[in-house]
Amino acid sequence: MQSEAKEFFVKLIGTGKVSVPDTPVIMGTDETALLHEPSKLIEARATRVYVGGGTRVKGIYIGGGESTSVQSLKQLDSGALTLTTKRLVFSGSMESRVATMKDIVSVEPFADAIQVSTGRKAKRQVYLVRNPIIWVTLIRMAIKGGISATPVKPVGHPSTDIRFNCPRCGQHLAVEQRGVGTAVNCPSCNEQIEIPLRSTRPPPLPPS
Repeated sequence: MQSEAKEFFVKLIGTGKVSVPDTPVIMGTDETALLHEPSKLIEARATRVYVGGGTRVKGIYIGGGESTSVQSLKQLDSGALTLTTKRLVFSGSMESRVATMKDIVSVEPFADAIQVSTGRKAKRQVYLVRNPIIWVTLIRMAIKGGISATPVKPVGHPSTDIRFNCPRCGQHLAVEQRGVGTAVNCPSCNEQIEIPLRSTRPPPLPPS
């Protein structure tokens, strides 16, 4: 794991470029995807445990014994985790989480996961990932604004992305054609939008 992380960052520093991962998350203005992979969302929850000899009457313990609070982890959903230069996005079948870089208070690596704490949410969120070292390091770099790598997309046919504007805030959006008909959230205002069948705005002009 450490050797893979070292190789990843040596290449990043040496070339100054990062390949854009394939992700269904809509990118905002000046936002670039950095990492994307399948993941599971796990949340830390406090559970009260009663120990000792006491008598429970209508939910209340009387007499000996005492209660204590212990932390436990519970899997909430499975889906995919995406890191961009501005956000950390979990998209699951039932749950979704979005944390902007400015809201992340701390991020720590586990053996097979990362733990994220934000100022907006008291509960710590744990995401299972393949290489926590790479994820934690890139998140910390993104928080500090230290990622200046130039994204490189594979050379191929002209883009067939569906281009449209958010009906609520007017944000310009571009999504791969395979996403037609699915619902996504606008990265600017978080409005849920159904991707149209065809582009409703022209593609950008080629650089002069």
